[in-house]
Amino acid sequence: MATAARNQGILLEKTDHRGHDWGLILSAVALMIVGIFSIFSIDSDRNSNFATRQLIFSAIGVVVFYICNKVKLEFLKSAAPFLYVVNLGILVATILVGKSRGITSRWIEIGPMQFQPSEVTKLILAITLAAYFAKREDKINEIGTYLGALLHAAPILCLVLLQPHLGATLALLFLTLIACTSAGVPGKFFPATLIAITALGGAAWFTPGLMPDYMRARVDQKVQELVFGERDPRGAGYQQHQAMLAIGSGGTTGTGFFRGEQKASGVIPEQQTDFIFSVIGEEGGFFGSVLVIVLFGIFFFFVWRRMFLAQTMMGRVVAGGLFAVLAFHTIVNLAMVLSFGPVVGLWLPFMSHGGTALWMCMGAVGFLDQCE
Repeated sequence: MATAARNQGILLEKTDHRGHDWGLILSAVALMIVGIFSIFSIDSDRNSNFATRQLIFSAIGVVVFYICNKVKLEFLKSAAPFLYVVNLGILVATILVGKSRGITSRWIEIGPMQFQPSEVTKLILAITLAAYFAKREDKINEIGTYLGALLHAAPILCLVLLQPHLGATLALLFLTLIACTSAGVPGKFFPATLIAITALGGAAWFTPGLMPDYMRARVDQKVQELVFGERDPRGAGYQQHQAMLAIGSGGTTGTGFFRGEQKASGVIPEQQTDFIFSVIGEEGGFFGSVLVIVLFGIFFFFVWRRMFLAQTMMGRVVAGGLFAVLAFHTIVNLAMVLSFGPVVGLWLPFMSHGGTALWMCMGAVGFLDQCE
């Protein structure tokens, strides 16, 4: 049995004796540690155990990294059809039997824990798209190959949108387009796609019922603020307004660890998840915020390098897709917290509280470390 596993390249043991990309790994761990301390600071003012849970999630995340780092991409290429079916299955299950919060159904309960399938979907889609392109490498310049990739991703995006989860849908769309770019799809195919996406977005906006009312209100409020300077600090803009007050109160050097008054008041909803950066801005100030952004820059430098070091189509597209989804989350989350964009429910990689999101990030690092 062990011999068969070795032949398939899936035994949890390195056979090429290569080294790890420690810059990639250590920058990810540094971000994770900053996130844990920020969540611990939130717990210090509230009767909550978010930090304890995040420590457990982090320990599991190390295991996820190890497994994803050892399961070889070549094996995953052969398993791609099965993984694609699994991807569809967990998304359908989420809609049919998932735990609902308001009008959304994004979680599946497994005992005392809640599992968010759309996060795992990001990893699987990067792998199955990479396998798709790897099998059509000699036809990469054909329009049919590009359209096939879009059709490959379309059911996944539609199922996530039905949850509904607009932020995750946009992240998956960006992943798909960057995966196509990483594969070497000719740029002449993309303008028509972008026009089609814009048209579909416009149709969704103007067609009643296609976009949830709460999301419509957030987008409308942000447009009013950015274009006309009209703020709504008590309505759709409340969360961002409170976050900006917190960041502003941090000044240059911050209020100090455990000393954030805005954080202590608990006026920022879901501060431990999507708005964790407001804790850093308040208690670490401008310097602390810049330090975290620099850490992200270092991390993405190493991710970008993995994409260019990859010698195979499989490795290059996996790296490109994972770079895309992690960068999209980071940029959109920071823009959201800093009030440059609407609130779309996207977490900050490695730092926001949440098990499935952190495991997705650590799994991504495990796969990225293989890409060479």
